[in-house]
Amino acid sequence: MGEIVGYKKGGGGGRGPVEAPDSARSISYARVLDILSEGEIEGPVNGLQSVFLDGTPMENADGTRNFPGASVEFRPGSQDQDYIPGFPAVENEIGVGVELRSDAPFMRAVTNLDLSAVRVRLSTPQFQRIDESTGDVSGYRVEYQIEVATDGGAYQLMLKSAFDFKTSSKYERSHRINLPPAQRGWMLRVTRLTANANSTRIADVMTIESVTEIIDAKLRYPNTALAGVMVDASQFQRVPTRSYRARGRRIRVPSNYDPQTRAYVGAWDGTFKVAYSNNPAWVYYDLALHQRYGMGHRIAPAQLDRYELYRIAQYCDELVPDGKGGVEPRMTCNVYIQTRADAFKVLSDLASVFRGMTYWSASKIWTVADMPADPVYTYTAGNVIGGKFVRQGTDRKTRYTVALVSWCDPANRYQQAVEPVEDRDGKLRYGVRQTEITAFGCTSQGQAHRLGKHALLTSRMETQEVAFSVGLDGVFARPGQVIRIADAALAGRPISGRIHAVNGRTITVDRDPIVKRGDTLIVNLPTGRNEARVVAAVQGRDMTVASDWSTPPQAEAVWAVESADLALPTYRVVSVAEKSDAQSIQFEIRAVQHEPGKFDNVDFGTRIEDRPITIIPPSVQPPPTNVRVSSYSRIDQGLAVTAMVIAWDGVQGAVQYEVHWRKDNGDWILAGRTGAASIEVPSIYAGQYVARVVAINAMNVPSLPAMSVATDLKGKTTPPPAVTFLRATSLVMAISLEWGFPEGALDTQRTEIWRSATPSRDDAQKLGDFAYPQHLYTLDDLRSGAEIYFWARLVDRSGNVGPWYPEGAGILGRASADAGPILEYLHGKIDKEQLAKDLKSEIEGATTFASEARQSLQQLANAVGDVKSEVERVDGVVAKWEPEWAGATTGSAGDETKLAGAWTTYSALTDAMSAVARRVDRVASIAGNSAAQIRIEQVTRVNETEAMAQKIETTEATMNSKLGQVSAAVQQNSEAVTNIDGKVKAYYTVKVQMTADGRMYGAGMAIGVDNNNGVAQTQILFQADRFALLSMANGTSYAPFVIENGDVFINRGFIGNGWITNAHIGDMQVSTAKIADAAITSAKIQNAAIGNAHIANGAIDNAKIREASIRTAHIQEAQIDTLRIAGNAVTTGASFTSPGSDVTFNYQTSGGPFVIVFGGQALSTNVGVSLYVDGTYYPNATIQSPVAGGGGYGVYAGIWGAGNHSIRVLNMAAGDHKLGATIFEFKR
Repeated sequence: MGEIVGYKKGGGGGRGPVEAPDSARSISYARVLDILSEGEIEGPVNGLQSVFLDGTPMENADGTRNFPGASVEFRPGSQDQDYIPGFPAVENEIGVGVELRSDAPFMRAVTNLDLSAVRVRLSTPQFQRIDESTGDVSGYRVEYQIEVATDGGAYQLMLKSAFDFKTSSKYERSHRINLPPAQRGWMLRVTRLTANANSTRIADVMTIESVTEIIDAKLRYPNTALAGVMVDASQFQRVPTRSYRARGRRIRVPSNYDPQTRAYVGAWDGTFKVAYSNNPAWVYYDLALHQRYGMGHRIAPAQLDRYELYRIAQYCDELVPDGKGGVEPRMTCNVYIQTRADAFKVLSDLASVFRGMTYWSASKIWTVADMPADPVYTYTAGNVIGGKFVRQGTDRKTRYTVALVSWCDPANRYQQAVEPVEDRDGKLRYGVRQTEITAFGCTSQGQAHRLGKHALLTSRMETQEVAFSVGLDGVFARPGQVIRIADAALAGRPISGRIHAVNGRTITVDRDPIVKRGDTLIVNLPTGRNEARVVAAVQGRDMTVASDWSTPPQAEAVWAVESADLALPTYRVVSVAEKSDAQSIQFEIRAVQHEPGKFDNVDFGTRIEDRPITIIPPSVQPPPTNVRVSSYSRIDQGLAVTAMVIAWDGVQGAVQYEVHWRKDNGDWILAGRTGAASIEVPSIYAGQYVARVVAINAMNVPSLPAMSVATDLKGKTTPPPAVTFLRATSLVMAISLEWGFPEGALDTQRTEIWRSATPSRDDAQKLGDFAYPQHLYTLDDLRSGAEIYFWARLVDRSGNVGPWYPEGAGILGRASADAGPILEYLHGKIDKEQLAKDLKSEIEGATTFASEARQSLQQLANAVGDVKSEVERVDGVVAKWEPEWAGATTGSAGDETKLAGAWTTYSALTDAMSAVARRVDRVASIAGNSAAQIRIEQVTRVNETEAMAQKIETTEATMNSKLGQVSAAVQQNSEAVTNIDGKVKAYYTVKVQMTADGRMYGAGMAIGVDNNNGVAQTQILFQADRFALLSMANGTSYAPFVIENGDVFINRGFIGNGWITNAHIGDMQVSTAKIADAAITSAKIQNAAIGNAHIANGAIDNAKIREASIRTAHIQEAQIDTLRIAGNAVTTGASFTSPGSDVTFNYQTSGGPFVIVFGGQALSTNVGVSLYVDGTYYPNATIQSPVAGGGGYGVYAGIWGAGNHSIRVLNMAAGDHKLGATIFEFKR
């Protein structure tokens, strides 16, 4: 065999060194300055959580940051806002090139006080570490910090960081250090915290490359909302997309409006404040009148009806269900307008938010909204030309049944979303007819749904258009307003006519009316508005209403009548076009059907009841028969519930049935529509039920309703509990009510609130019904100090009525009688009135007329006999002209130093729109530095919207002397204005003024009446430091009433009813007194006074009388436990004891407080004694003894006027008696 030889492999070598990859990255930052809006804005909703970079929020809900190193600063856009540091800056880089070592910090003095910041640039040529054992190359860490000392003070740490990486090439990093304010300068110190390795295996050299001095441009961008964003460039591939969630502009809102709670407190005085609000009405107002980005440079505030916007705004702020179990404002506007657009289009888009429209008419912008409104006028065949109403239906293609509403979804970063809305009843009739709607400024799904539902209901239910022509009655209706139309051809019977005569509440009409007691009579009043009153009686052609008219109707005015079975249809005006010619004035009105029930259906889902507008019976579909009602019980979730079953016999031709029911003669409730012959109503309450069923055929024509007999069914019988509390809070001229609901009252339908002027509920009247869960109500327009008692009770959905709260006397509410707030409130209203402004204004020309008169007199002296006449043609119309009106000079005389003259100036002008006439009479004299004149100016002006007449009489005198100029003036101004809107004012002012030492002094009186706020207001105002009334008595003058520097002095006064907050009365001072319900509950009368007394129902319960008075007295059942009389403070004025049944005696009193102790004793039978004072019977003072031979005593207390009084003690039972009485008087 051969030999086999083998070899083994050689030994393995050690591993090679490993070098880590470079991990250092140069750090740079991107700075972006974003303009958010025209300022001033409210700002971000939730800090950094409202800032998004590429769609990601900078901060999470738990406070953690998604982008370390990123920062943002906001500026709201105020006029005086500060600048954002670093955007942009002027820089000066200073090279350094010094190694930073741990044993030698780098320090540098900075003395330029204009600097905003410095930037320190650090570098390293190589940064790594070599392991001694393995030779691996890895990273290294060196920590450092930057500090600043200001004005020689202590160093403050500004930054602490570290180089923690590996790099084999040069790496640079910079840090911006913002400098605090300084007076002398700063000291900059950079310290290496990690010691130098001083090893060849560790490359850790750090170098200060440069220090850059930075001066920020400090651009404030006033009135511009800004966001300055700084991000680490290493975190983004490009400059990130920024987005912000912010509350927008602070705009003008009513001064009584709280934008947070959306509450309107008290009456609005027409003034505004600045606050953030997303109410669409106030957004509209701001955009329409803003000078920079709105229409304020073309539209004055007077050209926009702010009070109509106020009504719209309140409607927008009402809370409605949001569809998710909560509530939200009916309409809000959250919109970001970024591009320029047509003004009318933008305003129309904003008006669409509150379902409104805007239009221009009579030099004003009018804004109307499709919301609940009362009809403003009634049109009948009597005031329509030819008595013709031309009707037509809307196009079938516009009757939509499905709406796709686009809105901005906050849950998806305000991206556009689509809310589908359908009208099921419409789909059954018209099929699927789709429309697309863009909800402008809408960020609420509930609001978008309501908008779609409103559009669908409007297209299906408001399908009738009407057109007619009228005369001057056409000026009483504007586009957007609601009107009534009484058309006998549609109604099927006469329902309107003209008034023949008026006698108070009784109206005599021109024909025999078909009307009965309880119907509603509607009349057009001379004010241009209509009013409705309930008919109380009918006799022939005379109809008497239950209450007075606000303005008495006039003969030939139009009347109409509504009844339970025949209502007048309402329409919303679309357009009013003038068709006048030379022979007649004519207007054509177009209107569309108005269905008032749609609003509650849109917001709350309530059923829309069809209003009977005709009695012409349908003759196509017969009604069902044999309608019957029954019930049964079942167990539902462990509870026994009762269900009602409504059944009927079907009828030929019907494809479905509409079923209603009501309980105990309540309102009809829809049970639903069904194709079967029965329907079930679950969870009913005990009561008497009636059902009605209407058959509907394939053409959607209904039959007359078929009724069931009234049937008693068992169900819930327990009434709801009482409210937990009822509170009345005093307000200025108002009372605020608040009540609470108990637990377990979830089936409450409404709260009834009753009111009375007395504590007795027998006198109470219902204040109103308030739907659950409303728990607040304010009763306005009360007189100061008015006292009203209130009661409350709950009513559930079954009509069960709960107990009263309180059970006895009502809760007392009292309007504030504190004079301070009331005077402040009234002064605020008066001070804003034009009448008050006119009274306080300076008499025009009172100090400058001398030079003007001198110039006029000189011109007259140079032009005596020169009469000029001028005819001016304006817009093709020649003004009326008479030669003698061209400027008649009655005479002038004078020389270079003395001038005197009297002249009259006339002017007249007419054009296509207006006519103006003016006359000025003037008499003036000048001598040296003195001048005097009398000037009378008369102006009349009329145009298509307004008529004005004004007369101003001014008497002035002035003199210049070494002591300065002094002047005196008297002015009398009379002005009357009326306009087409029905606003009227008449002002008369008289004011006197003087100027001395450069100061003006004045006094005056102003008398005025106007209805600028919709309510007639009369005023008489005085301005003076001293106001007094003087009187003559026996040839002697004295002042019974004086106001001096705000204090009122009255010589003698008689006050019927008064509220005194704080009073001091000398010689009988009442320190503290409270008198309520004719009882003194707490009184302190010093110097022969009652120290503490409670007098109720004519009897003293507790009395303490100081200063020669009764110190302690307890009188009960004719027993005087302790009586102490000292100093003749108590006088026994009279007393008697006498047998008999009827005893009368007289007593002379000095007018002080008194006590009568009276009684009787029966000698044979029982006794009953009554007290009469001055013929008045006091039932609370009557006493009774039920046994023969018994006795009784009574006490009566009060205060009489000084003089003689008759006291009578009368026995009310037969038999022999002994009567007696004693009077104790507290002498004054």
